[in-house]
Amino acid sequence: MSNLQIMKKAWLVSALCLPMLVNAQQSVSLDDMSFWKTSDKTNWQIASDVTADITKPETMTLATGKGVLANLPNPQNRANLQSVAEFADVDVSFDFMMAVHSNSGFYLMGRYEIQLLDSWGVKNPATGDCGGIYKRRRYENGKEILFEGHAPRLNACLAPGLWQHMDISFQAPRFDASGKKIANAKVLSIKLNGYIIQENVELTGPTGGPISETEAPTGPFMIQGDHGPVAFRNFKLSNLGGKPAELSDISYKVFYGNFREPKDFLSKKPDVTGKLDKLTWEVGTKTNDFAQIFNATLKVPEAGKHTFTFQAGGKYYVNVNGKELLADEWTTSRDKRTASMDLPAGNVPVEITIYKTDGWVSPILGMEVQGPNFRAVPFHTLGSVLAGTPSDPILLDAPESTLLRSFSDIYKDGKKPKRIVHAINVGNPAKLHYTYDLDNGSIAQIWKGDFLNTSPMWDDRGDGSSRPRGPILNLGDVPLIVSGETKTSLTDAVASNANFRTLGYDVDADNLPTFRYQIYGTEVEDQVRVIDGKYLSRTLTLKNPEANTALLCRLAVGKSITKLTDDLYEVDGKNYFIKVSSAATIEKSGDNTILLVPVKDKVQYSVMW
Repeated sequence: MSNLQIMKKAWLVSALCLPMLVNAQQSVSLDDMSFWKTSDKTNWQIASDVTADITKPETMTLATGKGVLANLPNPQNRANLQSVAEFADVDVSFDFMMAVHSNSGFYLMGRYEIQLLDSWGVKNPATGDCGGIYKRRRYENGKEILFEGHAPRLNACLAPGLWQHMDISFQAPRFDASGKKIANAKVLSIKLNGYIIQENVELTGPTGGPISETEAPTGPFMIQGDHGPVAFRNFKLSNLGGKPAELSDISYKVFYGNFREPKDFLSKKPDVTGKLDKLTWEVGTKTNDFAQIFNATLKVPEAGKHTFTFQAGGKYYVNVNGKELLADEWTTSRDKRTASMDLPAGNVPVEITIYKTDGWVSPILGMEVQGPNFRAVPFHTLGSVLAGTPSDPILLDAPESTLLRSFSDIYKDGKKPKRIVHAINVGNPAKLHYTYDLDNGSIAQIWKGDFLNTSPMWDDRGDGSSRPRGPILNLGDVPLIVSGETKTSLTDAVASNANFRTLGYDVDADNLPTFRYQIYGTEVEDQVRVIDGKYLSRTLTLKNPEANTALLCRLAVGKSITKLTDDLYEVDGKNYFIKVSSAATIEKSGDNTILLVPVKDKVQYSVMW
């Protein structure tokens, strides 16, 4: 059979199988194996939890229950796993855990592999590392030749035995009515542990080990099961091959004047009116001191949650389907605002009201909509958003130990609860960095990858802050050394009777800092070092500890902390590990759990992430 005949057959089969496609966003149940094709092999199992022994290669154990999909291969059972349903354009996300030195892969359409690997500590990741798009293969004179492939931008991989998270946005290849491919498949983006590691990668053909070397309009998910232990949970997907919304009947009104609030122009006669095919702010003759009202009809093909993203210079508000979507708020040209609303199928009215009085703010107008089964669609002209082109970022790398003092914003769950005003950011060439809070002696956050984006600090007037350029582990920014009375206090401030006083820091010949401070009459030397390019080891040396035997070191705070071995603890459901060198205790305080060790002349522990 010729390739063209195969493609025509694949096209026909896919058309007949369209009812098998999963619509809108859904959580895939891992209470049983019904989402996956059956097999006579038993390496794939359902469990309630898994644990990987970080001292032994390819070792993982299961806890009885449901909610987790795990692969425990052995010489007789090493089957790959395929989904029953087939997919085309899709967003998929999942948590996964690798055993030590383990290897697996997640195949889109059964043909394009996203590598899953224990890449912890790899400094310069390659195509075969975690998050890489594996190489293609061909055979010449019986010899396998690997080519292409796409390495991740950075190594965002966590330690084996920890739960990691991956988000994939994928666009299937396109075919004409005869089955001829007219556009390659594309990985639109991959995020690993919250950081983009692949973006807009075109795939010229299947990678190594596919279900077929022939491409098709749809295909199943496939997970490699023949290499090593791996586990999955929180598996979610969105089928995004649906018809997109359309914006039509766009009309506008323009009012000239210095308007401070909507009542200043809503009752006036407009100076300019007209109709548009696409949204643009360029409907008047002025770039400032104007108001604009746009009315349009959004044709919604399928009811469900729709997400709107707007960009405008000045003040504006948006109503959709007769309800407020975005309240009246001032923004600059670079700011974007996003909001979601459940919409019915059919014609939905949209009204955008903008008024601008700040001459230094560039005029701009952009609008995108993403629906329950289609990707974001822009409804503006290109010229309408060019004013919002951002400045080139000012980036700081750490080819050697690098220290930068700045404000540091500590985010949690997407919110900014605190700005550390006396922060030292310490960068390491192993691409494992941390922020130290001089006001309380804590390591506030750790991150992997590149060092800092200093644009907020040095661009234009700046605000004095810098931002990490990689996946972040938030450690809470609470004091490390506490008394028995304050051990459960989780504020960032040191107790008033602790008489805390920072003594600054020294650097050695390699520019590695040792921080110094006084607390409870004890002088502390705090040394943090990167070990094997993988984790942070922290050593505190205390003077006069005999006078402070009631003091404690608070090594970790979380919703849950579990002892795995005599010297290893996992925090927040295997979010990170704490390795201790002396006996530790776990105490509950309300909704929180605290890991404590008594203060001696020296305290040493490691944060493994």
